[in-house]
Amino acid sequence: MEKQRNSLFCWVGILSVALVLGITGFATNSTTVSAKSKSSQQIPVQFLTVNDIHGGLQTTGKFVMDQKTVTNAGGLARLGGYLDQSEQQFKKANKGGVTVRLQSGDMVGASPANSALLDDGPTLASLKAMHIQIGVLGNHEFDHGIGQFLVETKGQTPSTASLKNQQQIQAIKDYPFVNTGMKMLIANVLDKNTNKIPTGYSPYYIKKVTDPKTKQSVKVGYIGILNTNLPGIAKNYTLLDEATTIAKYDKVLRHKGVKAIVVLGHTGAVTQNGKTTGDAVNDIKKLDKIDPHNSVDIFFAAHSHQYANGIVNGVPVVQAGFQGKGYSDITGKLNVKTKDFDKKSLKAMVKPVYSLADDPKATFKNDQSFYTISDIINMANQRVAPIINTPVGSIQGGKTISNDLSANKESAAAYVVVDAQRNVANKEGHKTDIAVTSNDSIRSAMVADGAGKVTLGTLYDMQPYGNSQPIVEMTGQDIVDLLNEQYTKTQLYFLQISGLTYHFKPASNGNQIAEVSDVQVDGKDIDLGGTYRVLTNDYLSTGGDGYSAFTKGKIVDNAGQDIDLLTSYMQDNSPIPVPQLNRKIQG
Repeated sequence: MEKQRNSLFCWVGILSVALVLGITGFATNSTTVSAKSKSSQQIPVQFLTVNDIHGGLQTTGKFVMDQKTVTNAGGLARLGGYLDQSEQQFKKANKGGVTVRLQSGDMVGASPANSALLDDGPTLASLKAMHIQIGVLGNHEFDHGIGQFLVETKGQTPSTASLKNQQQIQAIKDYPFVNTGMKMLIANVLDKNTNKIPTGYSPYYIKKVTDPKTKQSVKVGYIGILNTNLPGIAKNYTLLDEATTIAKYDKVLRHKGVKAIVVLGHTGAVTQNGKTTGDAVNDIKKLDKIDPHNSVDIFFAAHSHQYANGIVNGVPVVQAGFQGKGYSDITGKLNVKTKDFDKKSLKAMVKPVYSLADDPKATFKNDQSFYTISDIINMANQRVAPIINTPVGSIQGGKTISNDLSANKESAAAYVVVDAQRNVANKEGHKTDIAVTSNDSIRSAMVADGAGKVTLGTLYDMQPYGNSQPIVEMTGQDIVDLLNEQYTKTQLYFLQISGLTYHFKPASNGNQIAEVSDVQVDGKDIDLGGTYRVLTNDYLSTGGDGYSAFTKGKIVDNAGQDIDLLTSYMQDNSPIPVPQLNRKIQG
């Protein structure tokens, strides 16, 4: 955003001449003309942006917005309805207004069954129904290869060569993939084989915003970046520093005459108690040091699945949770003369996607996006039904394994999950000492049918988030700190553990309500100065649910997706035993 100088002295001179000549109407008439001129030189613009959808076609849950929490938020059909509603309201209030719809990564991957089993075709179809125009690669777009992702966005059927389930293979082949029309960006990822940006992707994109009446236009530049703390992706791609990359392409865009610049950053931010922090914030501050005259105006964050709405060095930074629980809405005015945003006009909002019960007026009765996406979801559910009814294993004794928490906050169903993750990860060559999840990550019991069988659908019900499973290298002291973080006055979720046991006692040390002791890893006392490899999910690994001790560690590997690990375990070890609840010992 480049500063403009006022032609103050010129206007003073003209006004003085007018007064001397006694032309009494001059000043009033001049003000009127100036106002019209200024109005005609400005184009109202709105950016509606989604992030971290993760195939959550029907997923609902809490959306924590700093001091406000919205329950039962989400659902892509309602998200589409709210996007349309916001655009209509904006254009009603701003004649000649233009809306641009964007996404900042992780649209697919780690998805619930009705999207995942169809290789996220339904999610991409929903993005088309939402009229998303420009997007950036998130880390989960790499799950099945970004070449395959690009194929899908163009409406072509992806490869099924890596799949084993014949029902799923046929379902994907039969699915009507649609051309999304999205322009896909990634500026700081280079293919190690070519040392170039991957084929089919661009580092930046220039798109005109044109007033539909006056036909005046302003070019807006978009730069796409990805968080660099992704060791799994770094095996095949070179990940360049985010701020340095933004500075490079900001300069390229300015050289092309583009002064209004938006960053789509798949890198995190969070606003807590009114303060915004995170990697996106660090990127902006570093960018300003590299190039104090940069022209970056807006930063859409993602990746950390949190709420963010703050101003950093004059740049709005927003992130709308994850899985369609909210969306970002930034409005402003583009000045035709300066070819840039009017800085004071920028207004950033992060809006929740309310349930019908919480917003009964938003029925979207006549909304095309709402009904199109609803049809997409219904069709997806019908197509995956035969697959999710497929048996994958059984339970010893043929009884359902409960997910209820014991007095010591242990869940038998969750223990099946973490035991499975550690078992399969180690068998597949990912060295893992401990596996950890949160009880909030396991959403149902492991239900057995009358014959004691467990279906694939049950596994998806247990783990609807479809989390990726990074391995975090932590010290013994970090692990003890992590365990203690369960026992604070504000803690709602408790860790479920494998390969680890400990004792705990009540405490009255400030915010701490209990303290752990006698921590053992694989039956041996923990070495506080030693290093351990802890398998967890991508949400917890970034400090989610208040477990900040994870952020002290370093992500060194990734064992894959939770659903795949659990499925493999069930197939290879059934009938599986019911875990005992004896890993957390009071006293």
